[in-house]
Amino acid sequence: MSAQAPTKRGLSKGQWTIVAVFLTCALPIVAAFYLYFFNKPEGTNNYGTILDPQVPVSQAVFKNINGEDFTMAEVANKWVLISTIQSSCDELCQKTLYYQRQARASKGKEQGRIERVVFVTDDGPLETLLLRQFPDVHFVRATPEQLSNWLPLQGGIVGSKGTEQVGGLHDHVFVADPLGHVMMRFPPNATLEFDKFRKDISRLLWASNIG
Repeated sequence: MSAQAPTKRGLSKGQWTIVAVFLTCALPIVAAFYLYFFNKPEGTNNYGTILDPQVPVSQAVFKNINGEDFTMAEVANKWVLISTIQSSCDELCQKTLYYQRQARASKGKEQGRIERVVFVTDDGPLETLLLRQFPDVHFVRATPEQLSNWLPLQGGIVGSKGTEQVGGLHDHVFVADPLGHVMMRFPPNATLEFDKFRKDISRLLWASNIG
């Protein structure tokens, strides 16, 4: 009697469940980037620079301005606007924070899908008026060295509406996706155009059903 060839076994039910969960989480973001930034006959249409490769957010434990522990896990599963300021926060700094607030507010009922984290890179006090103007912002202390390895200033795909100009760490707004990856860097704050900035944020939210 000849021996039977071993039967090939497929994935178990549990393994298929894991695959399905992974695809459910990953596909919306992949589709969002492809449909709204790459699949354009005239070229990429984004204003912000899409980072390639994307960079995982920091796992470090920071301190907020009240001295309490803060990690990026506190804003997980949200779209996060990230910026870096000095405690003096001049007129341009305040205008950039205002743009972020207004872009979020323009989403109406969906504004809860967006969080804002502002890293303060010195030990100076923040003005009380500034804190009152932006009460929903996470103001967090961090040194430039703690930020530079995951808020990249080089590389990325510049869209037809963007610019290749790059400044320093304090000169840009970054975006982290709900899966915890820094995926976009906007043009320098001194030249940031609110309407284009807001439209990019709107595209990300519209194209993805997570976050």
